[in-house]
Amino acid sequence: MKYDQIAVLIPAYKPDERLITLVDELRAAGFTRIVVIDDGGGQAYRHIFDALDGKADVLVHEVNRGKGVGLKTGLEYIRKWPGVGVVTADCDGQHTPADCRKIADALLAEPDALILGSRDKRQMPPRSKAGNTLTCGVFALLTGLRISDTQTGLRGLPACALERFSRLDGDRYEYEINMLIDASRIPLPVREVTIETIYIDNNSSSHFHAIRDGLRIYALMFRQAGKFLCSAVLCTLLEYLLYVVL
Repeated sequence: MKYDQIAVLIPAYKPDERLITLVDELRAAGFTRIVVIDDGGGQAYRHIFDALDGKADVLVHEVNRGKGVGLKTGLEYIRKWPGVGVVTADCDGQHTPADCRKIADALLAEPDALILGSRDKRQMPPRSKAGNTLTCGVFALLTGLRISDTQTGLRGLPACALERFSRLDGDRYEYEINMLIDASRIPLPVREVTIETIYIDNNSSSHFHAIRDGLRIYALMFRQAGKFLCSAVLCTLLEYLLYVVL
């Protein structure tokens, strides 16, 4: 099979039936290795994961531990398959099977690179666009690596980096930015692939908390690249937080 050397990793916290649909469509698209993380949603969501029996490997956190921990749990599990790269996808319908295939194809073509599925900011809701644009600018200032969508969850992770990525700091959404910081340091080639920009109900199903998780992301960036810290960046961060609050 074309995607035998690719595993799809889906962290899921309190998902709905869209997760079942995604797994079914991924299997139809040729993905045979699918790993889903039940991140402590509880008994109320057990039927969703039970419906994946025989379709995906489901790993369970008894309590919610965050997206970053979920991804690392999955990476540790996938490492038992030598030479297998990983496509990470969200469970809420914002990442299509077609785009997962685009990321997988790019990873197969360049198996030692980090592949990012980049969205069109012009199609994002205003708050998401503002936050993403600012984060991209600060990230470029601190690391020297210019990326057009630092917050994308649809990524292709090379097999050679899984052990390293599985040990990075970050329990929640800040883990994904730490992955990019680490890639800039190795250095690991980073490639961007254009994907659909999908926001369902203005992203109402997202568990991202703008202030709490935003502060975690920026705190990690400044901690990891503290020598580049300057007053201009702090002012920009303050403007972003005021925008979110107001």
